[in-house]
Amino acid sequence: MAQSASPDVISCSGNSFNNGGNQLDWTLGEPVTSTLSGGNNALSQGFHQPDLLITSLNELQLDYLLNVYPNPTTDIVHLQFTDLKVTVSIELFTSEGKLLESQKVNSNEAQLSLLKYKAGTYLLSVKESGSAAKTFRIIKSH
Repeated sequence: MAQSASPDVISCSGNSFNNGGNQLDWTLGEPVTSTLSGGNNALSQGFHQPDLLITSLNELQLDYLLNVYPNPTTDIVHLQFTDLKVTVSIELFTSEGKLLESQKVNSNEAQLSLLKYKAGTYLLSVKESGSAAKTFRIIKSH
């Protein structure tokens, strides 16, 4: 017989209430959150995680090539486009999702200065017509 596991929470205190259409879950003492996943399993520490269902995934076919370098970097990130024929937006986010800066690019070369930001991991999103075309994880070192 096969085994199955449902999401469980181990905490110092908490409870779960369900009245048919609504569910309320709460726990105490969760100052840190993280999620580890592997294969078909996910372990979440922190906030209760609902069952996630991906209904669609848009894959944009780009008419240009993009190279982002150096990564990791200490100061400047270069973006080199090949055959860019449209205007794109590049946006830099913190790893928590806070927008730091945004700029429009319509040439084959652009650069982004990270000098004013502390060392860490950032997300660089390239958007075309308002939709994310590609996202890069940028590491800024000292």
